[in-house]
Amino acid sequence: MLKYVVRRLLILPVVLFVVTLVLFVLFLQVPAEQRVRVYLPSSRPNLSGEPSEALIQATIERYGLNEPLSVQYRKWVTSLLEGDWGYSPTWREPVLEGLLRRVPATLELVSFALVPAILLAVVLGRVAAQRRGAMPDHLVRSAAFLGWAFPPFILALVLLNVAYARTGWFPPERMSIWASPIVNGDEFRAYTGLLTVDALLNGQPRISWDAIRHLVLPATCLALAEWALLTRVMRGSLLDVQHHDYITTARAKGLSETQVVRHHATRNALLPLISTVGVTPPLLITGVAVVEVVFHFNGVGRWAVEGFLNTEFPVTVGFALASCVVTILSSLLADILYAVVDPRVRLY
Repeated sequence: MLKYVVRRLLILPVVLFVVTLVLFVLFLQVPAEQRVRVYLPSSRPNLSGEPSEALIQATIERYGLNEPLSVQYRKWVTSLLEGDWGYSPTWREPVLEGLLRRVPATLELVSFALVPAILLAVVLGRVAAQRRGAMPDHLVRSAAFLGWAFPPFILALVLLNVAYARTGWFPPERMSIWASPIVNGDEFRAYTGLLTVDALLNGQPRISWDAIRHLVLPATCLALAEWALLTRVMRGSLLDVQHHDYITTARAKGLSETQVVRHHATRNALLPLISTVGVTPPLLITGVAVVEVVFHFNGVGRWAVEGFLNTEFPVTVGFALASCVVTILSSLLADILYAVVDPRVRLY
């Protein structure tokens, strides 16, 4: 398995090379004046003013913007490898710094959405399969259909109106106003970047609970479509394995239907579920962008959308590269889990 993991990780640079090449070709369609501004150093002292002619000329020389395209591409990729991903005037910070600072917030949001979605999909998918054609099956299938068809931004607006505007229970953003000075203070240490965890480690359970309250609505919006898809996959997979020989043998031994489903059918039915989870990051990435904007959640998705709206090429590059890395690593993790669940599968 180790050789397989190493081989898959070696694919990552190739994919990133293709992505950067495509982005560079698209970047060439931008007018020359705008391209120069993209490369301006992130240490520009006057953020609100226009760059000087000397600064523009120095930038052209550094990145070879007056040289052949191959030289421009090589110097641009070199700057990426050195950690110079450009500067975001919208957020007034270097792109790489802004991306890394917001990754934990988005990771926390996705975790709060994905874990419950998977657990509920396994439980309700199993209930629907066991009671095929009965009322529980119809209810689960109808709920999954509605969950898949409901646009996330519409659901977000509905939840904001019902669960916040009318009750005030689950507010938007990442934390309350009173918690911000404490979290951003010198005494609060960010051990993991996950606010719910760091607050507990800093002896601030009230802030941890506040962070959970702020996560409920955006996590629900993200989880609904994921749960709907995984529930349908789990139900279909369980119905498919019902006709296999090992299920027939288990029933012939006198095992109850609950034992057959729990100990024999469910384990094998998880394989398609794992594969589906491994290929859903693009769906989650899109959902994260929408949800974070609606709930004003300061994560990678909102950061990227603001950059897109202001035509900031460095932000586009940073978001695209991060998305590629997440997609490849999640696919690799799904393959490993596939082999763990089913020992018959061998990774070569």
